[in-house]
Amino acid sequence: MYKKAMLLSLLGFAAGCLIGLAFHLQDENFSLSEALPNILLGGIPGAIAMGTTVVYDIEKWSLFRATATHFLIAIGVILLGCFVLHWFKPWSRAFWLLLAFELAAYVIIWLFCYFSYRKKIRQMNEELKKYKSAQHE
Repeated sequence: MYKKAMLLSLLGFAAGCLIGLAFHLQDENFSLSEALPNILLGGIPGAIAMGTTVVYDIEKWSLFRATATHFLIAIGVILLGCFVLHWFKPWSRAFWLLLAFELAAYVIIWLFCYFSYRKKIRQMNEELKKYKSAQHE
C-alpha cells in the first residue's frame, strides 16, 4: 500500500503543478520565475489528495469511513490552498462554492460506489445460492 500511495502522490503532485501552471498562465504578467514556487507548492495538495486515496484499500474500513476520511483530508487541502497559497479569499463566496461542490462530488461518488458494490454483492450471493443448491443435488 505504501508504494501505491507514493506513486499516486507523485501523479497527484504533477497534476497539482499543471493545475497551478494553468492558473498562472491566465495572468497577463506571467513570469515563470515568479510563478514557479507557487506552481510547485500547488503540487503538494495534489500529492496529498491522490496519495490518500489508499484509504479505500483498507479492507477493515467501510465505504463510508473511507469516503469521510478522504473528504476530510480533501477539505484540509482546500483550506491549505485557501489560507497558505492564496487560491481565494478565506470564507469568501468562492470558498463556500468550492466546499459545496466538493461535498456534492463526494456524495455522488459515495452513492455510485455504494450501489455498484451492492449490485456486485447481490450477484455474488445469487451465485453462492446456485453453488450451494448444486452441491445439495
